Amino acid sequence: MDVREDTRALSCHGIVAEPGALRALRHRLLAWALESGVPDDRAHDIVLAGYEALANVADHAYPGEPGLVDLDAVCRTDSVEVVIADHGQWRPPEEAEDDPVSVRGRGLLLVQATADRSDVRTSADGTVVTLGWKL
Repeated sequence: MDVREDTRALSCHGIVAEPGALRALRHRLLAWALESGVPDDRAHDIVLAGYEALANVADHAYPGEPGLVDLDAVCRTDSVEVVIADHGQWRPPEEAEDDPVSVRGRGLLLVQATADRSDVRTSADGTVVTLGWKL
C-alpha cells in the first residue's frame, strides 16, 4: 500500500455535534482516508464506524443542546486509528419498552463489527472512542 506522507493525519476539534456538521465531518473523513491511500472498502468501513460513533455523541452525550466533538485520525503504513472524543456525560442506554426488535441500541455493535479494534472509555470529562483497522 502506498500511503502518502502529507495525508497521514486528520485533526478536527470543536465540531458541533449536530447532523449537518457531522455529515460534513463524515465526508471529510472519507476523503482523508482515500487520499491517504487506504483501500476503498477499508475506507468505507472506517467511515461507517466513525460516523456511528459520531452519531452516538449527538444522541447520547449532550442532553438538550448539542455539544462539541473532536476527531483525530492517523494513517500508518499498516494501520489506521480514529479517536472520537466528546466532553459530555455518559448516559446509560434507555431500556426499550417491550420492543424486542428496537432499532435503537445497536450503534456500538455496528462499530465493533466494522472495526478491527474498538475501545470506549468514559470519565467525568466525557467519552473517548478509539477505533483501529489493520491495512
